[in-house]
Amino acid sequence: MQTFASTISKVFYGTLIHSISIKEIEYILQGLLFIDNQGKIAKIVKNVSLDKLDAALEGVHTDKLVRLTGDQFVIPGFVDTHIHAPQYAFCGNGHDLPLLEWLDTYTFPAESRFADKDYARRLYSKSVARSLRNGTTAACWYATIHLESCKELVQVIQEQGQRAYVGKVNMNQNSPDFLVETTESSVRDTRAFIEYVKDVNSKIEHKPLVTPIITPRFAISCTSDLLAELGKLAEEYQLPIQSHLCENMNEIGFTMSLFPESVNYTAVYADHGLLNDRTVMAHCVHMKDEELDLIKEKEAGISHCANSNFNLKSGIANVRKMLNKEIKVGLGTDVAGGYTPSILEALRASRTASVALDMESSLVVAELFYLATVGGARVMGLEDTIGNFEVGKEFDAILVNASTDNSPVDIHDHDTVETSFEKYLFVGDDRNHEKIFVQGKEVRIPGAASRK
Repeated sequence: MQTFASTISKVFYGTLIHSISIKEIEYILQGLLFIDNQGKIAKIVKNVSLDKLDAALEGVHTDKLVRLTGDQFVIPGFVDTHIHAPQYAFCGNGHDLPLLEWLDTYTFPAESRFADKDYARRLYSKSVARSLRNGTTAACWYATIHLESCKELVQVIQEQGQRAYVGKVNMNQNSPDFLVETTESSVRDTRAFIEYVKDVNSKIEHKPLVTPIITPRFAISCTSDLLAELGKLAEEYQLPIQSHLCENMNEIGFTMSLFPESVNYTAVYADHGLLNDRTVMAHCVHMKDEELDLIKEKEAGISHCANSNFNLKSGIANVRKMLNKEIKVGLGTDVAGGYTPSILEALRASRTASVALDMESSLVVAELFYLATVGGARVMGLEDTIGNFEVGKEFDAILVNASTDNSPVDIHDHDTVETSFEKYLFVGDDRNHEKIFVQGKEVRIPGAASRK
């Protein structure tokens, strides 16, 4: 019979920080976090003094013990609910244009290069690695229309070890000739991509990392018959869905001219079977109350992309209103509308956006951290799997060192665990990420500097 000790692969001893609700961050001092051989959290013991450490280990050998220093802490990995893998090629460029002009000038020409799967592999390797370095352990990725390059993104994610939803993008109208599919080819290639991921996953012994996600770019780029067929695929395979919604006023007007039979933009997706509890809608900047009510009714989630919304001059989403309606909300970097694949930066931009919108009810630290972790997990339908350190969840985490070499954070003798953590959230970056874990395994990030 297996003993408890024999089922454990790693134990962390030190400071553990996670969200236990949208209003409360739990700071566990001198905590023991046990990770089992399946990569799940087996047990947490709080307030274990050094003289009681050996007994609290319950027979687990000390070679499995990771003892954190006073400036180190472990937090759940970040969840990026909206990011475009091919757009990393021009991340940081083009923020002088509004959305639709930006797509024509930067995005569509860049994405056309992904007809070359060798180019796709090179670029995707950099995109995923940078995301992981920034502490994103789970991401909702958009690829392009190109089937073979989409497969390369899946392979790169599997190799690097990130948890991910990956979408083959669908576009059959109002797009450049070099990026337009037919309805038939779009549906055929989407089905082929889904079957490809299923086949890849069937050969993996442990729980698969990659899930296909149905991905109409946005309503403008898809005819009604294509949207309907994608809704049928989502239902047939019980897959998540992602798209863009109410990002820009010109986009909304154009969409409604294309779909006059729908009462509003949000209803366009609902009318085509694409709005349900597995749906992730990005932006939602200019939402009518009835649209938010429809999102709530369908139990869909919203990816808040404040950085992108500022850069492309789209506007400011009212996250407080969404939360008051108990809508699922997570954070998205929206590379390359957002200039960085850092959820820390997304968190900061979200704070600024909320202050600019309403100083009296702006988002506070506990809410921001929740949105970056548990909130994102809920949006992806993974709240029972990741997001915090509840026993039974999988261990996706970041080992943070607030005082690592060349740290952007300075810790002083007056700082507490709480103030050090807050400094990390608002000042820290990937240099503070000493180790990244997904499914209990340390991720080896290509190109990352080796750290002790």
